[in-house]
Amino acid sequence: MHVAIAFLAWFSFGSGSARAEAVRAAYPSANVQFLPAFVALEKGFYKREGLDTELISVRNAVTAVQALLGNQIHFIFSVGPQMPSIWEGADIILLAQQVGRPTFSMMVTPDIQKVTDLKGQKIGVSFGGSTFAGTKAMLELYKMNAEKDVQYVSIPGSQPKIAALQQGIIQAALLAPPSDYVALKAGFKRLANLADLFKDTSFSGLAATGKTIKEHPQFVKRMVRTIVRGVLHARDNPEDAIQTMVKHWRMEHDVAVDAYNLVKEALQPVPTEKGVELMAQWQSVALNVKPKRPVREYMDLRFVNEVMAEIGQK
Repeated sequence: MHVAIAFLAWFSFGSGSARAEAVRAAYPSANVQFLPAFVALEKGFYKREGLDTELISVRNAVTAVQALLGNQIHFIFSVGPQMPSIWEGADIILLAQQVGRPTFSMMVTPDIQKVTDLKGQKIGVSFGGSTFAGTKAMLELYKMNAEKDVQYVSIPGSQPKIAALQQGIIQAALLAPPSDYVALKAGFKRLANLADLFKDTSFSGLAATGKTIKEHPQFVKRMVRTIVRGVLHARDNPEDAIQTMVKHWRMEHDVAVDAYNLVKEALQPVPTEKGVELMAQWQSVALNVKPKRPVREYMDLRFVNEVMAEIGQK
C-alpha cells in the first residue's frame, strides 16, 4: 500500500523474529523513475526478504530528509533533492540505484524546432527541483546562457505545467512520464529526451542513514537485494513493468508503454561515481551553490556489489 502523508508516526525496527519486519520507504511522486520499487512490490520481492513494506509519497524533499533522520522512515528513493542536506552534513548514504538517467522530456509548442529556438521563450520549472536543474543543464549543453537566454516561470507540478502550455503562459516545460505523453496527446511535441542527453546520471536510487547501515546491516542488505531484483526484473520483463504502471499509477496502456521505452535502458542498479557527480552538478546549478562534499563520502556500494555478485550479475 502507498499513501500520501505530511507527518509520519514514530516506529521502531522489527524484533528480528519470523514476523515480517515493517519497512517504510519514501518517494516524491508516482513517477517512472521509481518503477523498480513498485515492480518489487507487485512481484512480492519485499515479502521474499521478510519485509512488510509501505511505499509512502512524501513530495517535499526537506520533509523526507527530516523523516529519515528522525527514524520515521527507513529509506528514501530519490537522490538529487536530498543532496543539499547531505552537503550540509546530513547522515544520508546512497546504497543503490533504480534509474541511471533523467526521465524528463522537454515538451514544447509545435513552432519550436530545436533547442536553440528556446531563446527568449518562457519555460515552466519548479524552482530548486529537478525540472529547474535539468532545464539549465540542457541549455548549457547546447551552449546557451541558462541564466539570460530564457525566462523561467515557477509552476510546481506536472499538470499545472501542461495547463500553462495550453494557455500560452509558457512555451516549454520539462515533464516526466506519464505527463509528457499527456502533453503529446494535447498537441505539444517532445523536443528532447534528457535520457538521451545525459546517459549516466544517477536519478533515483535507495538511501538510508549511516546509523541504520551501521546498526542494521543485514536489514539494509535485504532492502538492497529487493531493489536490485526490482530493477533487473523491470529491465528484463517489459510487460510486467508496464502492467505495474497500469495497476499502481492507473496509466493507460499506451502511456505506460511510452514511459517504459524512455526508461528501459537506464534500469541499472549500481550507480557510478560519475553518475552521482552529474546529479550533484544538476543540483548545484539549480540552487547556485557548490557541492561541499565529494560524492564518495555519501556512497556505500558494498551491499549492491555483494548482491550483484550473489545473483550472478556483473
